[in-house]
Amino acid sequence: MAMAQNARKAYLVRAMSTMSTMSRTGGAPEADARVFERWVNGLIGAGHFMSHYYLLALPPLFPLLKAEFGVSYVELGLAMTCYNLLGGVLQAPVGFLVDRLGPRRVLFAGLALNAIGVLLMGFADAYWLLLVLAVIAGLGNSVFHPADYAILSGSINPDRLGKAYSAHTFAGFLGGACAPIGILAVVQFYDWRTALISAGIVGLVVLALMILKRDVLLGEGAAADAKQPAAAAEPAASETSGLRLILSAPVLLFLAYFVLYGMAGGGLTAFTVSSLINLHDIGLDSANGALTGYLFGIVGGILAGGLVADKFPRHMVTSTVGLVLVALSAAAPTFMAPPAYVFTVMLAAAGFGMGVILPARDLMIRKIVPPGDSGKIFGFIFVGYSIGGSLAPLLYGWLLDLAQPAMVFQVSAGFAILALAAVALASLVSPKSFGEAATKPR
Repeated sequence: MAMAQNARKAYLVRAMSTMSTMSRTGGAPEADARVFERWVNGLIGAGHFMSHYYLLALPPLFPLLKAEFGVSYVELGLAMTCYNLLGGVLQAPVGFLVDRLGPRRVLFAGLALNAIGVLLMGFADAYWLLLVLAVIAGLGNSVFHPADYAILSGSINPDRLGKAYSAHTFAGFLGGACAPIGILAVVQFYDWRTALISAGIVGLVVLALMILKRDVLLGEGAAADAKQPAAAAEPAASETSGLRLILSAPVLLFLAYFVLYGMAGGGLTAFTVSSLINLHDIGLDSANGALTGYLFGIVGGILAGGLVADKFPRHMVTSTVGLVLVALSAAAPTFMAPPAYVFTVMLAAAGFGMGVILPARDLMIRKIVPPGDSGKIFGFIFVGYSIGGSLAPLLYGWLLDLAQPAMVFQVSAGFAILALAAVALASLVSPKSFGEAATKPR
């Protein structure tokens, strides 16, 4: 805790120095500070882009992988579960690791594992090897949320931190939206193996750029990254207070909300393509177009949600509208049989609902995070999203194996309603300030 607070103090000292110099120079240092922050946002955003790109590299290939390895949809879902569950559960301990060792070195190691795991998937000649590599890639994927939010929280001017959070979320979901396009574009000219290998190489290029500009990526935990000494009792005290914080009611309710949100989105992300093909007998390109519409809908929703969150602070209303839109749009393909392009519109609306609530989500979580605890709190809460995302492929793959593709969309809609109930309960438990409820002495 003390190391992170020292990093925060160092930032404030730099900021005060900048303001003093601005009064004498007409604002040039402020311009320098913004350049610094753009580098931080750009590098962190590039890593988060690759994280989500890798997360969605396999689903567009499911029909090809099913034929290649002779496996069921449940077995393909298991590969996604290996990736998501390990990466998700490990976010909580990785969060403590980030706060102790510093976010930079943890981020570098995670991105390296993630990229190399995906790259080697392109060489897999057996289903079991695909699972092993999914575990390796998932291990690397566990670092992004705790490390990224720790860097952003300690590096960005507090007045611009909300926008930085939104840009971070936007970059991640943009990576997911680009995954079907990028993967299938390579498949069209080469094959699925080349698509995965090339994706891994791009991630290693991003890692090389991060290492080259590593002095920018400090943030909370900067003292640990710089190997500054700390008192031996500090880690134990920090971990004790951190455990109290993550077991508070608002944090646990957000954890439940993230599980349900992940279950709602997991079915649409992993099995929209296969479900639409089985349900409406449309082509692979049209089905992937619907998935792309869903993913870009999320990106558009994030942009709109960022504007709404700044001007309309009643985040519960935003969450209600967004999740109701998700439920209605996700269920629509089970009751209608329109031309194939209309499914893209339907799924884009569902994606918009999923995305518009995310900036409000980050701002609500921000209220419960004291300085120096960003790694552990964001790491713990995002475990819920990964648990939901990892269980979803097994559930929805099972429904497809039972020849029930309509249930994929219906169950996704149901989980969206349950997610709305969870966040509403969180709002009722702490109607005035999530921060007061989270940090109240016991």
